[in-house]
Amino acid sequence: MTSPTGEDSSNVERIALRLPVFWRNNVALWVRQCDNAFKVKVLSQITQDETKYAALVSKLDSETLSHVSDIILSPPAANKYKTLSDRLIREFADSEHQKVKKNNF
Repeated sequence: MTSPTGEDSSNVERIALRLPVFWRNNVALWVRQCDNAFKVKVLSQITQDETKYAALVSKLDSETLSHVSDIILSPPAANKYKTLSDRLIREFADSEHQKVKKNNF
């Protein structure tokens, strides 16, 4: 079957992707878990930057989105997923470090 764009839609496989709920307490671990979710199916690996970026954005709550709104509103032309995941880790890694430091005093 041919799609309106002329592509053969019989070759297009839908991938049901279920990412874990955003985990603010350990963003680095959450991003790693998402990375692995993209690789779950050997034959249908999600490797497209745009797809991974969109999946990550869809899991963020409004408070978290406010921390990365500049990236969401004006995403880079390339490496969107890496840019977003790196920023999330940086934003929340500091707060984790501060929590640990605070608990030790």
